[in-house]
Amino acid sequence: MSSFWRIFSLEITAAVRSKSLVLLLVASVAWMFAAPLLFVGDGTIEGARAISVHYSLGGVAALLTISILASATGAIARERAEKRLQLTLVRPVRYTVVAFAKIMALAAIGALVLAVASVVEACRSDLSRPCRHVLSPVMPTPREEALVMYEAFMGDPSTPAKVRKAKKSVVLRLLAQRSLDRYDTVATNDTLRWTFKSKGPLPDDGLSVRLRFTNAYDIRDEVRGELRLRVGDSTWSGSVSNITQAVVEIPLKRISSISESVTDAELAFCNTGRSALMLRPRRDVNLLVPADGFGWNLIRAYLELVAMVSLIAAIGVFLGAGLGRPVAIFTATVALAVSEMSPSVIEQYPDELETDRIDAIGLYITRAAAEVTHPISSIEPLARLSEDACVERREVARTVLVNVVIAPLVLAVLAALLIPRKVEN
Repeated sequence: MSSFWRIFSLEITAAVRSKSLVLLLVASVAWMFAAPLLFVGDGTIEGARAISVHYSLGGVAALLTISILASATGAIARERAEKRLQLTLVRPVRYTVVAFAKIMALAAIGALVLAVASVVEACRSDLSRPCRHVLSPVMPTPREEALVMYEAFMGDPSTPAKVRKAKKSVVLRLLAQRSLDRYDTVATNDTLRWTFKSKGPLPDDGLSVRLRFTNAYDIRDEVRGELRLRVGDSTWSGSVSNITQAVVEIPLKRISSISESVTDAELAFCNTGRSALMLRPRRDVNLLVPADGFGWNLIRAYLELVAMVSLIAAIGVFLGAGLGRPVAIFTATVALAVSEMSPSVIEQYPDELETDRIDAIGLYITRAAAEVTHPISSIEPLARLSEDACVERREVARTVLVNVVIAPLVLAVLAALLIPRKVEN
């Protein structure tokens, strides 16, 4: 343990002496104040909040990603090239300890910079502003739904012969992708129902439902309907009166006594308008439940950002242990770029049956890269923070456990296998 702390403190000291830590802090604070002046919003409070969170905190996170990645790839590679790593390894220090201590030191630097930026954001924000749990309907996973649809799809005479001859795994993947955008239709005077997993007793006030409607002709039209939310013996209601192709938020009012039991919530929408409506239950239906304030949400978002920085540091140290620094930086940069682009590529070009062989290979590689980089690309605390959507505690705990503890330890062990081989060479 003493060896860990010695290497940890040496890495921090090096950052202080090289003035890189001071420069990071100064640049981050300057950007937090400059971003709201450089970017123009839409004139609304929500727009100003989005700029403050996305561009201010997001800019600091991007700056940290680049700087920590550059430092991490050189943490071992630079010392090895300058023959200083051999001096460290002469002492009875395990290679794993060297790699893990450097990862944690870089993560601590990132945590300090993010903490300063978060304090600036907290000072100019209303910390008591409420955030909300965003609940989605309880539904089978896209994979489960695809398995149910597969037999009917393959037995349909209109299914193209090319699809029938394709591998089952390919067809299932396409069906799973399409299930995300599957529309439910509710005709006039018909009712749709969805079930939500309740996080506990629901409050009297503050509940609302967020919906987005469209119709068969994709044109704007009047929407009228009634909402009913039932949890045990308790009932909430709300009226919908708006136009399609817009996200509407309908507040709910309690109309019956509160039940002490905690059961799943059932939401029903009755279409009382003149035309049929359509919506995607996986994307267009949410139950919004009051949570705590913006201050606590900011802390949870901060922890997720620190976890992201820790994972980036671990990847950089691992690459630097096995590659030269220029190659490690190039590899890490390409991996980050792919992690950002691959989800949109997969969503826009999901059907590999209609592509040529070269494009199909590219989609396969992109899909594999998306799976590998999912721990980084799936972290979106800033989007939730700007929308006052609760960054959930369970998600934070899982992200911190994986990205701060498990992944760095695994990558440190793998780096330890590479260090002696590169030192010998």
